[in-house]
Amino acid sequence: MNKYISIILFTFLLSGSSFAQVNNTKARNILEKIAKKAKTYQNMKFDYTYRMIDKAHDVDNQLKGTIVMEGDNYNLHMMGRNVVSNGKIVWTQDPDAEEIQINTADPTKNAFSFLKLLTTVNNDYSAKLIATKKEKGKAYYIIDLKPNKTQSYYKVRLKIDKTNNWVTEATIYEKNNTEYIFTVVHFSSNLKLPKNYFVINPKDFPDYEVVDLR
Repeated sequence: MNKYISIILFTFLLSGSSFAQVNNTKARNILEKIAKKAKTYQNMKFDYTYRMIDKAHDVDNQLKGTIVMEGDNYNLHMMGRNVVSNGKIVWTQDPDAEEIQINTADPTKNAFSFLKLLTTVNNDYSAKLIATKKEKGKAYYIIDLKPNKTQSYYKVRLKIDKTNNWVTEATIYEKNNTEYIFTVVHFSSNLKLPKNYFVINPKDFPDYEVVDLR
């Protein structure tokens, strides 16, 4: 579960970022347009599918989920679980186990500072526009991001809607021959969220076991 969450949060970060060290002018211009657009949103909601292809073990699994992100905060629904963070604390609610796990948010993980990173540029990645293609009458840019430091993955490929300047798909290529494919099914922004949307109060779930790992 934690592996899925980490990969998904990382992919959402990619969904609107120009944080790569772009050594390709065309790629830079495209990513900067995405960053500029993302900067106008107070919050963002993604309904998504997430596919894991493990070629070595002949595994092909697909998940569906929803995530809402606002600043350092996020509210993720996936595999029947609800993972919520207010930027300082992370709550993981598991209805099947009737358990709520509490952890300290890790500020070093990029996904916890999603919106802040949308408009920054650093030396973590290099980017290159490798193709422009059409699918079902729509035009897309294909941009590859390659990490400049050793990671478990060697490449992230972004599929960007040429008209809307928005990432519609991201594929992470792991060195162990596993691929993680994130596809945006529906996107919305500037939602009116209820109070305490980015908090889980264990008192609201008296029958749950609370595991506090802070």
